[in-house]
Amino acid sequence: MPGKWARRHLSPLSEFQRGLIIGMKTACLSTHRVAGQVDRSECAVINCWEQWTREVTHVRKTGSGATRKTKRREDRSIVRQALVDPTVNRSTIRADVGVAIVPQTISTHLAEENLKSKRPFRALPLTPEHRQLRLQW
Repeated sequence: MPGKWARRHLSPLSEFQRGLIIGMKTACLSTHRVAGQVDRSECAVINCWEQWTREVTHVRKTGSGATRKTKRREDRSIVRQALVDPTVNRSTIRADVGVAIVPQTISTHLAEENLKSKRPFRALPLTPEHRQLRLQW
């Protein structure tokens, strides 16, 4: 099954897996053998064990994430512009907000509000009746 290895190795360790790793490393098993038993990379086993020896805990830390570049007021302005004119593009919104942000930030804010991009039609969609009349003409 292609892609299974990548998904498995990028997902975070569960509490159970962390406990297994700590138990096996405490029993003096090698990192290579523990990684094979838990079906994870050796790097993940090493990181888990180092955290245990350093902090005496195996609880996964929650990441703080990147700091937001826009304030709530600017977020509302982005959403308001997208609601007023659904065909407005990201560069126009960025210029109106007045904050140095990348277009992906605007897309992220709109996605948080469950708004999707809308593009103007290149041509009006024709109904079957319109098609028939056009062919007759």
